[in-house]
Amino acid sequence: MADDWKSISRYLQEDVRLRGDAVAVRFIDSASKLSSFRGRVMRDTAVCQMILRARFDGTDGIVASAANTMRCVWGAAALGLMKTPDRLSNGLLYLGFVNDMQAGAEMHSHMGMIGDGGESNGAVEISPLSHCDQEPDVIVFYGTPGQMLRLTIGLNFETGGAVCNPVTGQASVCASIARAHTKGLPSLDIPCMGDRLYGLVGDDEMVMVLPYSMMDQLMRGLKGSRDMAPYPFRPFTRWSPLFPPTFLPTKEELER
Repeated sequence: MADDWKSISRYLQEDVRLRGDAVAVRFIDSASKLSSFRGRVMRDTAVCQMILRARFDGTDGIVASAANTMRCVWGAAALGLMKTPDRLSNGLLYLGFVNDMQAGAEMHSHMGMIGDGGESNGAVEISPLSHCDQEPDVIVFYGTPGQMLRLTIGLNFETGGAVCNPVTGQASVCASIARAHTKGLPSLDIPCMGDRLYGLVGDDEMVMVLPYSMMDQLMRGLKGSRDMAPYPFRPFTRWSPLFPPTFLPTKEELER
């Protein structure tokens, strides 16, 4: 994979026209390494807020956090910054979103949660792709459905595959990051309420998450499909308009 992330980010902006930058996620094995972190170590934060900073704040969006500064148990557990607590895995915290704990536990079973297997990461770094200085683990994109279509076409260009993932309406980007990191699979999801409240994601935006290993495939596919499917997609204009008969010029009117 080319390490010129600034050029890759620039190409994505030109081709897909994302509103903000794509976002690089890198897991850090020990929280003690944050003492020499190049960016801002966040306090009282959440994954979706960190991604918001990375999308729009440039170098100020190079942020990191350990479990003790996370305010969202879903995000901390999904990214393996903590072991998933029983009140999450047994469905208790899903009440209100679902009818009962049994339904909550069933929903949880479909989500990607690194913390279900215990704590495995000390901290997480989230940065704009254009300011990435080390190989990331996961790449996150936010965009309109049309932009997600463009990315999907690019991703599937070489293999003819498909993006298939569970959509639960809960912890969308966090669960997708976990899925990409642990299973090496892409996700296309509807941003959850946390994304909208703390990540300021718009009603017209979706989220795609890829493992780093798929970025070469995506970039080749975007370039290979650009002639057939350039974004924004052009309307088809080669048709004859239909008007009510009374709006049509008559023969007599045309002969005057």
